[in-house]
Amino acid sequence: MKQKTFWTAILLMAFVMGTFAQGQGPTVKITDLKKVTTTLTNASSSSSSSCNTSDFPVYQGSTKTDVDYADLTWISVRHDLKASDPNNYVSVELTFKDGKTGIYEMVKHIRFTGKTEEGNFSLKVMETNTVEIVHKM
Repeated sequence: MKQKTFWTAILLMAFVMGTFAQGQGPTVKITDLKKVTTTLTNASSSSSSSCNTSDFPVYQGSTKTDVDYADLTWISVRHDLKASDPNNYVSVELTFKDGKTGIYEMVKHIRFTGKTEEGNFSLKVMETNTVEIVHKM
């Protein structure tokens, strides 16, 4: 009986440690269309619903690319550029850590989510102006 309790405790500790080892999401500063800037911790998106998935998909034509916040420094939602299907997509300009930029399209109903000092926060891509990804040095 003691051995069963011992192994149960070991498995429970492994589960708890695995949960904490997944890490926290990045910190981002998101500016909405009214130019209100909100700092989010543990940021993610509504498209990243499970472990080991990208934060969000972007498209160039019919080519899908999975993007992680860790690869970016900046996202500008380009409301001035018409998307291929404006009912479903919005144009975005991504700035990567290596300095390269590119124009892509994102599903405009994806939400940027995270926590603020006041609680949970969520904003659709189509309601966003810019997102600055804060990388810790």
